[in-house]
Amino acid sequence: MKKSQNKNEDSKVKKFEVNQKHIVFYDKTLSVLEFILDEFSRELTRADVEFLEMPKNAVSTLDFIISSIGKIQKGQRLALGLDVEEYEDTAPVINIIEGLSEDKI
Repeated sequence: MKKSQNKNEDSKVKKFEVNQKHIVFYDKTLSVLEFILDEFSRELTRADVEFLEMPKNAVSTLDFIISSIGKIQKGQRLALGLDVEEYEDTAPVINIIEGLSEDKI
């Protein structure tokens, strides 16, 4: 029993440590992506390109950045436990009255 309990505690500690590393990783990745987006937007404004004439590679780069942001957000939310759905019992409450007889109604 003691061995099983220690193994369970070790597993929880390991999960916590890995989760913390994921949080740090996603924070760093988000910082890098923020830098890329800032530089990309500066480059677009310097290029002086009309909105409808934007090169396809610029559009695909922007799409890649947006997709990456979504993946990072999903990973962070998972690592931080923000998407953990707690079950809420929405069934109606039924009150049971004991000692009631039909003759008294």
